[in-house]
Amino acid sequence: MDTIYASANQNVSAIKIIRVTGPGAKKLPKVFNFTTPKPRQYFVTKLIYKHQFIDKAVVLWLPGPNTVTGEDVFELHVHGSVIIEELIYRALSDQKNFRIADKGEFTKRGFLNGKIDLSQAEAINDIINSETERQLEIANLQNQGNLREKINVWRKNILELSMKIELAIDFSDEEIPEDIEKEFLNKLDILIKEIKTSIKNSIFFKSIFAGFIVSIVGKPNAGKSSLMNYIANKDVSIVTKRPGTTRDVIEHKINLNGYPVYFNDTAGIRRTSSIIEKEGIKKTKKMINKSDIVLNLSADEDFELFLDNNIDYKKIINVRSKSDINTKNFKYEDISISIKKKTEMEKLLKKISDKIKDLEPRESSFLVNKRQVDCAKRALTALKRIKKISIFSETELVAEELRFSAAILSSITNPIDIEEIFDEIFSNFCIGK
Repeated sequence: MDTIYASANQNVSAIKIIRVTGPGAKKLPKVFNFTTPKPRQYFVTKLIYKHQFIDKAVVLWLPGPNTVTGEDVFELHVHGSVIIEELIYRALSDQKNFRIADKGEFTKRGFLNGKIDLSQAEAINDIINSETERQLEIANLQNQGNLREKINVWRKNILELSMKIELAIDFSDEEIPEDIEKEFLNKLDILIKEIKTSIKNSIFFKSIFAGFIVSIVGKPNAGKSSLMNYIANKDVSIVTKRPGTTRDVIEHKINLNGYPVYFNDTAGIRRTSSIIEKEGIKKTKKMINKSDIVLNLSADEDFELFLDNNIDYKKIINVRSKSDINTKNFKYEDISISIKKKTEMEKLLKKISDKIKDLEPRESSFLVNKRQVDCAKRALTALKRIKKISIFSETELVAEELRFSAAILSSITNPIDIEEIFDEIFSNFCIGK
């Protein structure tokens, strides 16, 4: 196996950490002409290659297998200049079977050497890419093995069901006791319900990383663009007294109390003869349907959005805008704001984050990406098929469906066809991780 190396941080910085892992890592003292330090103790030394002084560095020797990769690891903490990194890379590339690491290859080796499961590998990438507190919190829970624990419980339940089927097979020439069938179906129903719930909850947890969508809608001149500019803290939308100036969806992302939220300023909804404006209104109605929350602004007590009956009205917050002018309460308002006077603006933002928080399932282990959800769905489908067959006359088929569902659930953390998904997962990592 090759020895790989890469910088843990890719940009120019005060300090740069170059990590080396693999069978040749222990040769680094010889390569750079320094004494091998004691394991797991920082050591200050000069890095010299072919009589050329490169840098004075802090080095750390981490012999395997108790390392993040499960292999020997050396860390070189050097000054973060481009030329120092380049000289170290040149020296390493001169060594036999040394090469620059591929994206995510350090984490990949940790997985291959049993240091982490696949859901933890995905969580590491989520930690690196976290932008909000809630994203980091969920990623850390995944990295601590919460999902693995949930999968293990499901597999244990399937094993118990399999044991009952084996018992049923033993009764193949006799009548199967009624209590075996009843208990089997009860346990199966509970398991199906749990997996279905986790799949349903995954919509929220995927949004934790992809972002929640909040659309600002209403009639023209209701203050939508002014609200968008306030939220973005800059002029991202055009504000004029002329109605219909916003004809496309304008998007801005913020961290709202730990949640990643995409705010969308949309075209004002009204009856119009303008083809361009009609297209903008059409986009607005599509955006309303895909939004998690809709801020419906009105400056004239009319909250009508001319929507079809499929809309979930629970996600709409009716906002009386321009409360410095419109001082009377509107009949269907949920909150009033004045962007000009900055009245109740923070209260509105808190109302939005509280509404998002109310959507959050009470679950401590999560399916957070498409791969995990797809595996759970395939296992669920297999378990549902069992409900359509008889455990009396088709016990072998039931047993096969149980084996299949257990294997698919296991693949969430420890896939069978490893190479098939490696490129998909680890190509999203940065080099050096």
